[in-house]
Amino acid sequence: MKKFFYLVVFTTFLGLSAYSNVRANFNYAIFYAPGKGSYIETYLSVTGRSVVFKKEKVKYQGKIRVEINFSQNGKSISSNIYNLLSPEIMDTAHKPNFIDLQRYTLKPGTYQAEIKIADINNAKEEPTKGNLTIVIAEQSDSLLISDIEMAESVIKSEQPSSITKSGYDIVPYPLTHFPEKVNKLSFYIEIYNALKQLGADSKFLFTYYIESAGTKEIMVGYHTFNKHKSEEVVPLIGQFDISKLSSGNYNLVIEIRNSNNELKAQKKLSFTRTAPHVEIALNNLKSVDTTGTFISQVTNPDTLRDYIACLWPISSTSERDWQNNQMSGNNIKLMQQYIYAFWENRNPSNPKAAWTVYRQEVKKVNKIYPCGGQPGYMSDRGRVYLQYGAPNAAQQVPSEPDSYPYEIWQYYRIQNPTTGQFQSNKKFVFYNPTLDGKCFTLLHSDARGETRDDRWQIKLKQRDNQIMDYDQTTPQGSYGDGAGDLFNSPR
Repeated sequence: MKKFFYLVVFTTFLGLSAYSNVRANFNYAIFYAPGKGSYIETYLSVTGRSVVFKKEKVKYQGKIRVEINFSQNGKSISSNIYNLLSPEIMDTAHKPNFIDLQRYTLKPGTYQAEIKIADINNAKEEPTKGNLTIVIAEQSDSLLISDIEMAESVIKSEQPSSITKSGYDIVPYPLTHFPEKVNKLSFYIEIYNALKQLGADSKFLFTYYIESAGTKEIMVGYHTFNKHKSEEVVPLIGQFDISKLSSGNYNLVIEIRNSNNELKAQKKLSFTRTAPHVEIALNNLKSVDTTGTFISQVTNPDTLRDYIACLWPISSTSERDWQNNQMSGNNIKLMQQYIYAFWENRNPSNPKAAWTVYRQEVKKVNKIYPCGGQPGYMSDRGRVYLQYGAPNAAQQVPSEPDSYPYEIWQYYRIQNPTTGQFQSNKKFVFYNPTLDGKCFTLLHSDARGETRDDRWQIKLKQRDNQIMDYDQTTPQGSYGDGAGDLFNSPR
């Protein structure tokens, strides 16, 4: 089984790269070369911003000293010491990450691997270290799948290099975490003993898919297969577009089946996806495992419906459509799965914490902004508060000549919770045309996607004035008009 760990040492941030420890990610995969034996590939990715780049004549470059040692029972079996150079750059404002790949031939057995890296351009820094146990299994005559090598890219090789394998140039992706900015999952594997087990000139089915790590349900839209001919070593590559894969814990599953569709070999690799602005794949809700989660003990359908309804302010269009269609049902399990998937998508590492924080905000708006018999989260002020947070400035005007009661909220910066897009210096005008003390309606906002009405000042003044000129956008001749001033200069 492939192991992975972070070579990360955190120090107090002083704003100077010379005092920062090198940060890197280390991973490996085990392959087999017929006639030569097993070998291990190591993948080291160094975070450029954690490294000192020194000027070399014209350009800047980072230099890392790498030491890798494989030992058994305290005895060194294989070791390597080398310098790893970053790409040369003209400007150190954007330091690139850089990747290294090494290969080591090792006999079957259990090894202790020690990795040590140090910044050559920063003599004051202590080396960053890491240790792990590596097991290389004995080869057998059964159909075997190599370790799964995650790849940043896989292309046909034009000229052999250090990253070439089986005719492909494979740039490794040494992580099992895919953040939102990564929209592609690519991998490389090798199949061994296909000739012995399946026969010469026979074909086999290469199937791969993504499943939920919890329920083992196959994710809809993430399953593919193709046929291949048996050879001594069969290199295989696969790829998924994961731009629409929501946050969660998954397994990449590789299967080899014979011509009768019988499963002959399988390999799995766990990975995590963090994409808070990718909508929930609602057709994959059945893959959500809620066992032992914060929502599993909530079985009252009315409570679950209320929990779902209060998500409206921060939900996407498709999520709101689902809520409208399912709210009338009594499918407790489905509602639990939806709520958990909603928060796992926003915070896969701790969905309960995300829900707890939001629920407290819901309770707050229910208390402050109720409207008639409706809870506060269904009011315009409550919805805006939950969607964008508390305003940076809020002016309440309960009485002004000729005007309905109104409030003007200002946000220095807002972020759409479903798209992640930011806007600066946006304002919201709420008013109370029914003169009910608590029911305020959103009259106008200059925020993108919100209600906009250029005649909002006219409508605000219609309490005692019937203004019929529809080309007029601001009130004229009325006493005590402060709304326009407050909108342009909130305080």
